[in-house]
Amino acid sequence: MKEALKWPFTWEERRPHLTDRVLFVPDYYSKHEMSFSNWDDPLVFGRKAPVHVEYCSGNGAWIVNKALTFPDCNWVAVERKLDRVNKIWAKMHAHGIRNLFIVCGEALTFTTHYVPVETIHTAYINFPDPWPKLRHAKNRLIQESFMTTLASKMRPFGELTFVTDDIAYRDLVLSVVAQPWTSCFQDPSYRTELEGYGGSYFDTLWRSLGKEIYYLQFRR
Repeated sequence: MKEALKWPFTWEERRPHLTDRVLFVPDYYSKHEMSFSNWDDPLVFGRKAPVHVEYCSGNGAWIVNKALTFPDCNWVAVERKLDRVNKIWAKMHAHGIRNLFIVCGEALTFTTHYVPVETIHTAYINFPDPWPKLRHAKNRLIQESFMTTLASKMRPFGELTFVTDDIAYRDLVLSVVAQPWTSCFQDPSYRTELEGYGGSYFDTLWRSLGKEIYYLQFRR
């Protein structure tokens, strides 16, 4: 069994670090540099294939299943918490998955500084923390800055799927998303089922508690 991942730097010596298909992106750091030239870099995927990025990957159940089901695509898991990154990394090695790359870091920072422009085919945001209290609103992933940055990194007509159980967050996303994004759904601009989307820890948990799941989909 592989030893668990640890932060590869101290707080004082923090810097971007890429090892064993895991990119560590430090917080509160201003000297970000591209650690790779493109997704086909040998340190990343080492091949050209459609790139699919999942934000808020949690323990990796959803994206590991996708990587196994669609081996001709490149999959990127973005998760900020190291304990969850370790779970994704362990699954990746247990299944011998070669088409999965993991990012341990904050979503906007990674997307801004490390993703080449117009290279993401599809993006997914699965059950992000809604941060329901107003004083915590600044911590929500869905902000105008993130949506604008992500749009610049998507390929033309690339799609974003957002999944939540939180009605307030659902409505917030619908109010925040603007050009160049357009909804893929007619009114109401969400669905409560999306065939073939796949399950995850939170999907199973919230459904078991009787909650409804909302799927929002946008096209760049």
